[in-house]
Amino acid sequence: MDKEFFVRDAEIVAKELLGKVICINGKKAKIVETEAYFGSEDPASRARQNGDLRRTMLMDAGTVLVYGVHNNWLINFVTGEKGKASAVLIRAVEPLNFKGKGNGPGLLTKALGIDKKFHKKHIFNDKGYLDLRDRKKDFEIVKSFRIGVKNDLDRKLRFYVKDNEFVSRR
Repeated sequence: MDKEFFVRDAEIVAKELLGKVICINGKKAKIVETEAYFGSEDPASRARQNGDLRRTMLMDAGTVLVYGVHNNWLINFVTGEKGKASAVLIRAVEPLNFKGKGNGPGLLTKALGIDKKFHKKHIFNDKGYLDLRDRKKDFEIVKSFRIGVKNDLDRKLRFYVKDNEFVSRR
């Protein structure tokens, strides 16, 4: 996978990340649920406020964005053109070579050992640290509104693999 994969609209990247395998420290997990987030026009976006998270969302596509919510780390990938805030949250993964819970953004980061040290790393410059790999895709994608967002956009920006047991909510 190359950088051009991420230099696209967050909604497209969110759909196409489904089925890809995230590899970290020898652990492999299939991405089964994602959500797309945009700039200051998106009421649920971290880019609405000034600060490090907004600045990170404005960085190069493929930059890793890690932040804490309710004592959990959440992992995102910056998407789109540099200077235009957008990112994709990884909401759930299916463990492939280890046992662990991946059915939620905080659970998957614990299972994969993701913490703040991944923040602002670039997936293409830090091979071996964090990697994404293609995998055969043979599933149906379901769209819904994002989870836990009170004031959401009119578009369904949550995507998940239909009937996958590791999805956070069906």
